Amino acid sequence: MAALWLACLGAMAVGLWIDTRLTPAALLASECGAPGGLFDMAWRHGALMPASSAAMALAALAPWPAGRTSAPPLGQRLLCALAMAIGMVLGARLGVMAALALGAPPFGGMALGMAAGMAVALLPVFAFSAARR
Repeated sequence: MAALWLACLGAMAVGLWIDTRLTPAALLASECGAPGGLFDMAWRHGALMPASSAAMALAALAPWPAGRTSAPPLGQRLLCALAMAIGMVLGARLGVMAALALGAPPFGGMALGMAAGMAVALLPVFAFSAARR
């Protein structure tokens, strides 16, 4: 699972770098901290950060071999991609809020929140796949 998280984190970072070439980092952070429900946040996230969203999803869906075994089934990879996308969106919101409360740069909080949200989102996926073994 750590390798998957690192692959998705790397993909998200490259995508975020591309996204900041098209949209200023301050605007991305302010939109991630804007009010709204999960659907609103996901819509803004996908619209303003298409490269990071797509790169993370593609990395999560890729058929990575798990050690000496074959890649997990597509259903498990879809569950992983969905969980990590939700974690990334919620983490961005919480990261911006935490950064503002601490007087830190909102974009840094957003990026750290996205990474942490993806890691937390992998925990139930890991538990589910461990229970199936």
